[in-house]
Amino acid sequence: MNKYFITCPRGLEQVTANDINQYLEKKYKIDKGGVAFEASQDAMYRINLYSRTGMYVLKELCSFNASNDKTLYKICKNFKWSKLIDVNQTFSLKSKINSSFFKNSNFTTLKIKDAIVDSIKNELGDRPSIDKHNPDVRIFIMINHSKVKLYLDTTGKPLFRRGYRTKIHKAALNETMAAGLVLLSDWNKKDDFYDIMCGSGTIAIEAALIAYNIPPGILRDFYAFQKFSDYNPTLWKSILEEAKKNINFDNPVQINGSDLIKKNIHLALDSIGKLNLEDKIRFSVKDFNDFSPRNKKGTIIINPPYGERIGEQFNLNQLYKKLGDKFKTDCAGHDVFVFTGNLSLIKKIGLRSKRKIILKNGTIDCRLVYYPIQSGSFQ
Repeated sequence: MNKYFITCPRGLEQVTANDINQYLEKKYKIDKGGVAFEASQDAMYRINLYSRTGMYVLKELCSFNASNDKTLYKICKNFKWSKLIDVNQTFSLKSKINSSFFKNSNFTTLKIKDAIVDSIKNELGDRPSIDKHNPDVRIFIMINHSKVKLYLDTTGKPLFRRGYRTKIHKAALNETMAAGLVLLSDWNKKDDFYDIMCGSGTIAIEAALIAYNIPPGILRDFYAFQKFSDYNPTLWKSILEEAKKNINFDNPVQINGSDLIKKNIHLALDSIGKLNLEDKIRFSVKDFNDFSPRNKKGTIIINPPYGERIGEQFNLNQLYKKLGDKFKTDCAGHDVFVFTGNLSLIKKIGLRSKRKIILKNGTIDCRLVYYPIQSGSFQ
């Protein structure tokens, strides 16, 4: 068993913990921006494959206290880096520092880099090179006040890089956040699902991956742990085979996405083609004003423009008012969720919300606002 930390978007820590808990033998611990846990090699492989809201699965290398550069350098240099990084390999460092002792994060990161290469040179007679773009080994540094933790990245490219998108829509929602919205909605995977402003289809696609029990990493061809000295290809192959067997396309649920812009729908169709979901998600070119649900119950999740990225070109006040009118008039019996980074625009919807969940989309403070639409409630 080793100690790990899985990073995730802020606000999705509990969702992430719930998502990975089935693979754990011991209780997890939630922290800001992630979840700490202990796991076997098998569980680490599975969490990389199955985590829907995680970003990186990091293996803890060491943890210590330091309050100055000299102590930091000394302890880092004493770690046996030569067992982890060979002189012919490249490595990179990524840091997250919140400390009054280490106020210059660039200098602190450089100090740890010097300690690593000096340690390896002392042991092996030469030093490895830095490669920021495609390193053999990725080291993550987390410093909170005087507490220093160094991690080895087991993931590689972040887990939101599912592999089904070749072209990125300029306002596309991160896949991990999209999956988080679906999980936060408590959608039962049986009632109809809609995104009536779907863009390139990320929310609807993530809903389908959840509904059909498709691992989000099923299309990925590489994880960082596959370069580790203790990599077990037989174990990894068996996990992949098991995952494919557990995909269940018998679920008769209807998942729908629509958008006014034809190019967006083309992007969505291209993505579901890679996942062989062409007959599982209905994408169509449609103005949300023309939307009407097929049945009396369902879940609607939308991420309308909110003044960042492409949103400035719209009359957003009027847009949000029309959304509220559409929900009130045509969506009785449905659970509606609106994800936005503009709190003032939410008021324009004109409906009484039941819950507002605080989330962070990159650097933007956002809310997922829940409206249970009942006939006559908002007349």
